[in-house]
Amino acid sequence: MRRITSTLLSLTIAGSLAGQPLTTWMAEAELRQTFAGVAIDGVYVDGMKFTESYDDQGALVYNDPLKEMTGRWSIVNRAFCTLYHGKVTGGCFKVARVSANCFEFYFLASTEQETAKLESGRPSWTARGWNKKHPTTCDEKPVV
Repeated sequence: MRRITSTLLSLTIAGSLAGQPLTTWMAEAELRQTFAGVAIDGVYVDGMKFTESYDDQGALVYNDPLKEMTGRWSIVNRAFCTLYHGKVTGGCFKVARVSANCFEFYFLASTEQETAKLESGRPSWTARGWNKKHPTTCDEKPVV
């Protein structure tokens, strides 16, 4: 029994380190309630910091040390999509709430159309963010 418990613990830790959250993906209503009308600060996997603001109507403004972009956000097939005007960057992300004010974003697909067709997929960890109006509950550095 001890060996089985140890193996399960190892698999759980390995799954977490492989970038798969131990929490469930946020549902569409929770995504809308959490991000509509909110600005977040965040950090990408490479350490670059960013800020992104989402209005209630689906518009967004993005800033990082190298650029500023505008675009739109949407929710498709339980994924949070951020797409930018005139740019090929952006995409759709599964989002996991890892603590009260800490969210992890996992890249799923480049477009809303691709995301709508996906039945499943293995998203990859991209960024961590938090609501700017409240103290972050994220660790200094991502744990994944």
